[in-house]
Order: sequence, then C-alpha cells, then structure tokens
Amino acid sequence: MGGVSGLRAMVIVVLAALAGPLASCAAVPAAPPTTFLRSVDLVEMTDRMAESFASTNPVSERDASDERWVISIHRIANHTNQIIRDSEKWLYVERMRGLLAQSDVGTQRNIVWVYPAEHWSTIAERTDYEQPPELRLEPTHRLTGTFHALTTTGAAGRTDTYHCSYELIDLDTGRVIWEDAFEVKRAVRGRTWD
Repeated sequence: MGGVSGLRAMVIVVLAALAGPLASCAAVPAAPPTTFLRSVDLVEMTDRMAESFASTNPVSERDASDERWVISIHRIANHTNQIIRDSEKWLYVERMRGLLAQSDVGTQRNIVWVYPAEHWSTIAERTDYEQPPELRLEPTHRLTGTFHALTTTGAAGRTDTYHCSYELIDLDTGRVIWEDAFEVKRAVRGRTWD
C-alpha cells in the first residue's frame, strides 16, 4: 500500500505544479474592446479610394499626352476624438498614392505625386536626401482628406461612426475635381468611459 500512497502523493505534487502555470494563464486579462480605427480599415479605405480615384472623370479620361498634373499629398486632418499619430495620418494618403503608382495610373495619365514643402525636412531625415529647391515641382493639384466621427455612448455601450472624405483640388481654380468618402462603424458593448 505504501507504493500506492507514494504514487498518489506524486500525482498530487505534479498536479499542483501544473496548476500554478495554468492559473497564471487564466489570469492574463484580454485586451479591452475598443472603437478605434484598425489596420483593416486603413487597407479597405485606401483600396477603395485608389480605385475610385483612377476610375472617375476627369482622371479616367486623361492620357499620357495631357498636360502633367503635379499632385501634392497632404496628411489626413483628424476631427475625431481618437488620437491619430502624424505618421498614421500620412499613411492614409501615402498608401493610396502607392497603390496608384503600382497600377501605372501616373504614367498612363501623366500624373506626378509630390510632398508639400513643409514635409521635406521629415523626408530628408528618413532618407538622408534633401532635394534642392530648384528641382522641386510646383503643384497643380492637392490631395487631402478629413476624418470626422460621431460618437454615441449609453448604458448598452459605445459606438463610433467614422467618415473620411478625400478631395482632389485644382489649385488654379480652387475647384474640387474628385471627391469620395469612406465610412466605418465600430461598437463595443458594456460600460465605457470617455
């Protein structure tokens, strides 16, 4: 019988040793739910806006023989209650520009993308290259976007509806020649704090 009780004691010791790590795994809290924008929103938004830009008149009617458009890209303006870092604001237009560059829209429609002069210091830091001012192209158009959000909170939870509008503006006339928007809704249930 001594062997059985010894085996029983060993099983109890092993189970106790395993219970510690298992209990600590169960104690790790899950990430709290949030209504903030996600990376999938960035991808879907810029995919749809690049497609809209390339397929909408007057962009779609242009060809390589037309007078060149020099489009200055500006970061997205944030008018929401979510903190969006500067690098993320740029990403919403840089990814769209990159998608259009990959599709040869620029070459086929004689469009060049440039950064505004005030962004050159950041580019120089990132690339160790400072383009001489005399080589910089004068923009003919500006691409920009704006985030707005409607936030609703209550006993049931919180909902944020984000609306991002893009505009391409002709700098000679001030006319908006292309615009489109993307909306996404994020909701969490339960008690929330602002």
